[in-house]
Amino acid sequence: MTRSVLTFDTISQHPEFKATIVNWYYHQWGKRDPNNSLESYTTKLDDLLENGGIPVSVVGVQGGELVATAHLRRNEIPSFENYEFWLGGVYVHPSHRASGVASQLVKQMIAEAKQFGIKTLYLQTENLTGGLYAKLGWEKRHQLNNKGVEVIVMAKELSSDA
Repeated sequence: MTRSVLTFDTISQHPEFKATIVNWYYHQWGKRDPNNSLESYTTKLDDLLENGGIPVSVVGVQGGELVATAHLRRNEIPSFENYEFWLGGVYVHPSHRASGVASQLVKQMIAEAKQFGIKTLYLQTENLTGGLYAKLGWEKRHQLNNKGVEVIVMAKELSSDA
């Protein structure tokens, strides 16, 4: 079976996907903190929708269906105040994993970052080997416990990225 073309848009172009994204984020990461709720995650996403620059939130759409999302944001981990711009919230629906969607999404987010003139982009991942990000040329900078979860912080220099 051939899948339709994967396209990327900002979430402001697809507000109908907001509830699904909130649900994905909350169940993937938010439930770890008892202070979080679907309502608090909705508020966070509303902030993304209202902001015309950074943070910017992108959706991957295939055949009219939401299959992936990610966002750019500022200062994700306060202890790394010199690391200004972060890739975060990278989520691919389970039925579309291992099909290249995540790689395409990360490359799209790099293109978005370049449009803002960002030279270095950071991320945190629970995959302590770097996984997909290492394969895409991201470099490990630190390993730490962030909010009770062991993560690595990675960086990608965008000026030399083709």
